[in-house]
Amino acid sequence: MRFSDLVVALELLSRHEVNDALQVQSRSGRALGEILVEMGLLSAHTVAELQDGLPPPPDSIAQLGIDTRIVLDMLVKFLSNTGQGSTASIAETLAISRRLSTVLIETARAQGIVELKPGIVAGELRVDLTPRGRSMAVEAFANSAYIGPLPVSLDEYSKRVLRQTIRGELVTAEAVASAMVPLVVEESLLAKVGIAANAGRSILLYGAPGNGKTSIAERMVKTFGAMVLVPHCFEVAGQIVKVFDPSVHRKLGSGGVSRATSSSLFADEFDPRWVPCRRPFVSAGGELSLDMLDLKFEETARFYEAPLHVKAMNGVLLIDDFGRQLVRPDALLNRWVVPMDRRIDFLKLHTGQSFQIPFDQLLVFSTNLSPRDLMDGAFLRRLPYKIHVQEPSSGDFARLLRTTAEDSGIDYPEAAIAFTIETIQQHGTPLAFYQASEIPQQIADYCQFLGRAPIADESTIRFALGNLLVD
Repeated sequence: MRFSDLVVALELLSRHEVNDALQVQSRSGRALGEILVEMGLLSAHTVAELQDGLPPPPDSIAQLGIDTRIVLDMLVKFLSNTGQGSTASIAETLAISRRLSTVLIETARAQGIVELKPGIVAGELRVDLTPRGRSMAVEAFANSAYIGPLPVSLDEYSKRVLRQTIRGELVTAEAVASAMVPLVVEESLLAKVGIAANAGRSILLYGAPGNGKTSIAERMVKTFGAMVLVPHCFEVAGQIVKVFDPSVHRKLGSGGVSRATSSSLFADEFDPRWVPCRRPFVSAGGELSLDMLDLKFEETARFYEAPLHVKAMNGVLLIDDFGRQLVRPDALLNRWVVPMDRRIDFLKLHTGQSFQIPFDQLLVFSTNLSPRDLMDGAFLRRLPYKIHVQEPSSGDFARLLRTTAEDSGIDYPEAAIAFTIETIQQHGTPLAFYQASEIPQQIADYCQFLGRAPIADESTIRFALGNLLVD
């Protein structure tokens, strides 16, 4: 697949954007990747990753890099579960190319595990288990009930994580400003956020509630343009750990088509055990507990679900409302002392065996509590970027109020904006960005209920502020 077609197929760019770049290339004779970077359409990191080559599809069982028994066990479990299979259905379920599916069937046939029988499945010969294969399936299900894409090895996964580290991508001031739209963020705060994101080190966002700490953290992942590859799962000590999570990982290249179509689109281009995704964003708030940072063993199915921070690998992990979790702040920070310092983590299987894995994400803590009340000096040192998100100035508040009122269809005269600010300040409550977003919405609700024209005046403003401000 040509480079221009690949970036479109992965939905990194539209065909129109690529055609514009190709026209520039035809006039200049320069490399397409260089032009895409210059036009601000792709980062240099993404171009380098795509041009260096994605992991090629394995052509043999040995090239999968995992024990052959795991591969054969997955095959017999699938056939036992479905009753029969074909080259195509095996390739789709195990996330391998059709070429390798054919090789696998022949290998299993040579060992007396499967046999080809008359009858057509999806236009191909039917693959059935032999008595030996059915016996193998019973044993395989006893070890693990997981049926799905084959795992990559832990070593291969770790190398890929380090290769696509979040520290390897240059974050520009333009990317930060674009990511924060439509938030009203002062230039000095934009610079701090950009520098911290570019460093890829732990960040503490603190300040009064309602001023955009969470919104800023949620948008930080947009400052990174690179594609990352996420494995469906990886294997360690014969155990399978699921990583890819559709609720977390934004898959590229599907374009709303079925999984079968999407898989076959790239099966001959690169190893389909990897899923091309945007850098992930994972958020945990008051529900966070220490066990969410450990491998979750599914007792019945006998495989593992990756913990929260592993799903956030190569992306952004936000600990929101830090200090209000089920777990004490010092216990949470103690859990991450080594990962934050050495960029590695240790996870433990239910067998008691531990293994090492990279710790590579932008770790962001957000709190409206005093940092000194949450942690001692040693932990504050481990959060090198401590960013105070302050309340808005009167000018910033007015600007956001004007914008949100327009978006809500509210006529908000300048005199009404001045009245709003003056009333809040006289109440003794600090201005906050959330107020500028909430007031127009409450006025819209009020006017709609009473059948009034959507206009901000003293009565509608006092109604909204009466709900927002506490006496």
